[in-house]
Amino acid sequence: MKVLGLSFGKKNGNTDILVKEALYGAKEAMPDAEIKFINTVNLNIGRCRGCGACSTQLEKGKDNVCIFKDDFQALEEEVRAADSIILGAPVYVLQPVGQFKDFVDRFSCRHDYSAITWVLDKRRTGEMPGNADDFPMERLKKRTVSYISVGGATTDNWTSMGTATLHFFGFPPMMKVMGNYNANAMGHVANPLLDDELISDMHEMGKRTVLGLNDDSVEFFQPKSKPEGVCPVCHQRLITILPGTTTVECPVCGIEGTLSIVDGAVKVDFSEEQQQRARGTFKGLREHTEEIQSFGAICMPKIMKNKEKLDKLMKERIREFDETIKTI
Repeated sequence: MKVLGLSFGKKNGNTDILVKEALYGAKEAMPDAEIKFINTVNLNIGRCRGCGACSTQLEKGKDNVCIFKDDFQALEEEVRAADSIILGAPVYVLQPVGQFKDFVDRFSCRHDYSAITWVLDKRRTGEMPGNADDFPMERLKKRTVSYISVGGATTDNWTSMGTATLHFFGFPPMMKVMGNYNANAMGHVANPLLDDELISDMHEMGKRTVLGLNDDSVEFFQPKSKPEGVCPVCHQRLITILPGTTTVECPVCGIEGTLSIVDGAVKVDFSEEQQQRARGTFKGLREHTEEIQSFGAICMPKIMKNKEKLDKLMKERIREFDETIKTI
């Protein structure tokens, strides 16, 4: 078994300390596991440029590699090799640092379980070029993951998008989430090693992350000192209210629930049917794949029908803009 710890924080800082403590817990639960730790702060990971090369290659029967070469590839290979992952990132302004999002934007499109299997099925039927058996299938293997968001504010809503955003990493490849921990109030704690309960929580979450890989009876880690989540899938407390109704959505999972007031307290019920179509499930991801695949039949005919008009409008707009606005 291979366990990977990823820290997007500064070296030997609070995020490093917490991720490493979770790895100690993983090692205790699985003494024979191969444990690796990577701090990403000095890695060069550029943003996704939206070029579409990865999708185009997949549709042409090739592996959907990223054509821009930097440290992304090496980090991606480590994630692919791992069975269980502990991922931590600091929060400076409401959500994790930008390097994390840059990595996820390039990682997700290469590891979307539904999109990949959709293409492989079409290769098997001959509808798309390429041999399905040549694809690196370790992309689709089962993995577990736990998330640690680290912030200084004692007011936890200043880190409200921390663990919620970290979930973006795991749902495209359908990783099984075993815990998410908002380690805020570092401004008072000073150093995680001074908080015995926090260190104990990290240790326990690390254990469950590895034990949950092959044992579905291992429960999601919910720290006693933290409020329970509203969504039963991602365990976040965020909801989006749909105006004029009692219907709400989990902005992380994309599932609908019904809001009610019971004994003066807000309650949200998410049906089993909705939970089964959360973004981190095959059904939820397939909904998105089918939506994306439908664009071609709508978008391309529209563009071709208006090609001359669009060419003229674009030239005029570019000329007008260049004459009036300074472009850097």
